[in-house]
This record gives sequence, structure tokens and C-alpha cells, in this order.
Amino acid sequence: MYKIAVFGFYEPDQTRVVPAHEETYLSPVDTESFMRLVWEMEPAESRIGRGSGAPCFVKLTGVASQPVYVQSLSDQMAPGAALLRCDGYVVIIDAVKILAPRAICTALRRIAAQHPDAHVVIAAGRQNEPDALSSVEIRQILGLHPDLPVYPYVPTEPKTVQRLIRRLARYIDDPERHALPIFAGTWPVATSRRERAPEPHPSPEDTPAPALPQVHGIAQVGIAVADLARSLDFYRGLLGFRVLGQFDWPATGLTITHLAAGRTLLELVSGSAVTGQPDPPGDPIRPGARHITLHVTGLDAIIEQLVCADVPLIYEPDRLMDGVRLAAVADPDGTSVVLVEGEIVYTRR
Repeated sequence: MYKIAVFGFYEPDQTRVVPAHEETYLSPVDTESFMRLVWEMEPAESRIGRGSGAPCFVKLTGVASQPVYVQSLSDQMAPGAALLRCDGYVVIIDAVKILAPRAICTALRRIAAQHPDAHVVIAAGRQNEPDALSSVEIRQILGLHPDLPVYPYVPTEPKTVQRLIRRLARYIDDPERHALPIFAGTWPVATSRRERAPEPHPSPEDTPAPALPQVHGIAQVGIAVADLARSLDFYRGLLGFRVLGQFDWPATGLTITHLAAGRTLLELVSGSAVTGQPDPPGDPIRPGARHITLHVTGLDAIIEQLVCADVPLIYEPDRLMDGVRLAAVADPDGTSVVLVEGEIVYTRR
């Protein structure tokens, strides 16, 4: 599975004098139109979502050896793009007027620092217009490396989006290809994914002595799911949890999939027994659990992204106590997923 984040900057990040006849400097190049064209790359029978408006979450199945998840970010989430830990990033800018050079460079610096092996491409919107900046000028203004890909993006020409996404997917899919540096004066990462040496195993002398019995907290949250692929689209594709591995439990006919969810493991239980119908050798397992809770930052922006991807909203962001807000959505099997922002202060123990 590969994950690509798409985001842009449409408002100026520097003080400007606005003429009387103008109210805003919003760029005509936006992520919504870009994602609409990405969504149309997938055959109609396998598209995710109802297609109302521009999807912010798209699963592509024919552009690489693995499924490619493409997710757009709202304006609020764009500054924290590096936190998503994606394999590739598409940065949309308006080649006619670069409105937010400071914000663009800040986001790119975070990506370069936190994910130096991620592939980054610049989608230069409206670069076909006469007064647009050239790729060389864009690199100079933003201080980008001369080899960083800058591709034209024409909102009215779907092939420009298809070409960009397919190229980025091929970059990610090639284990021998180095991620190009983002800024001038920097160098590519030293090794590709295939060339990295395995982590050394600890020697017997380094093995710590057994610890005393102690309960440290919740180790995992288990959820029975009716359709594993559909649930992975939600937990891995939308929420960004990384799959650690899975194994079969032959005696029960179940498959156990573990995902890294912060300091907790998320366990998805799937298989023929998760049907709601009697199935030997035991009783049927009903899909779902009561709920799971996720601690988040940027609650409103995350809810905006999930709702945009047609995730059912159980209740909107609301105040729980001073400094704490929460909301809830439903996963594909109807399990409540509560998102909490802020630190809860307990009144009793």
C-alpha cells in the first residue's frame, strides 16, 4: 500500500495591499478540482464514495504494484502534512502567482526533515498561461533543488493530473529510485528501501532481565470486521495507521491483522466466522465493538476530511470540558470511533 498526500496554498502568507475592487487573493487552482480528476482515474465500478462533490480520499488500483491511496488535505491540515508519513506528496501551487512562499517552504522543510525518503513533486497550476512562471523560476523563488520534479497542472486537462499521479506512483513503486532532495544544496538520501541494512538482532548479553509483573495499559483494541479490505481503506487509508502484519487462526477460521495506532495496537478480526451466521466450530462473531477512542490534534480539520470521504458522522465536534473537545464517526461496520482533542483532567480516581 502506498499513500500520497495532495495539498495546496491558496491564500497569501505575506501582508499585501488589497485593491478596493478585490476582496481576496484566492488562487483559481484548488485541490478539489485536482482530486476530482484523480477520482476519475479509477474505473467507475471500483470507485470509493458516492461522487457528490470532490472526493478527498481516492483509492487507485491500477497505477502501481500495490493500491495507491490519494488523500487531499484541507487548508487547516496542509501545514502539518509531514505528520501523515506518506510515501509521496503533491504540492499544488499557482504558477501565475505564488501566493504563499513562506507557508510552502515551511511545509516542505518539515517533510524533508521528517521523511527524507518520501518523493515530492510540485504541481504547477496554470503553467500553460503566457504570464506563468517557468519551472526554473519556481525553483529559484522557493529555493528548490534543480532536480526536484515540477510538472504542469492544467485544471481543464485531465491528462496532466493522470500523468503526474502515475509518475509519482512509479517513483514510489521503484525500490531502486532515490528520493530527490527538496531544497537546493542538499543531497539525496543515502540508500533506497531495498539497500537498507536490516536492524541488528540484540546479543544475549544485551537482553534485559525479565521485568516484574506490571500492567502498563491497553495493548490493543480488537474489532471484528465484515470486510477486511473495506476496513483497511478506513483505518489504514483514511486514518493513516500502519499495518504491522497479520496471521491466520486455523482453529477458528479467523485472520488477525495488527495495525500500529500510536502506542496502541489496533486488531482487526476477519474471516468466515465474522458473518452473523452460525459457523462451526463455534458461535458466530458479530462485527463491531462498542467504540475506540483516538487522541488527536486539529479535530475540526480531521472531521472535515472524514466527512468529505463519506464517513458517517455520529456527532459533531463538541465541548466535553475545559480544553477538551470530541466528535465521533462510524467505521465501515458501524463501530463508533471517538476523536478527542485536548488533555482530560480527572475529577476522581
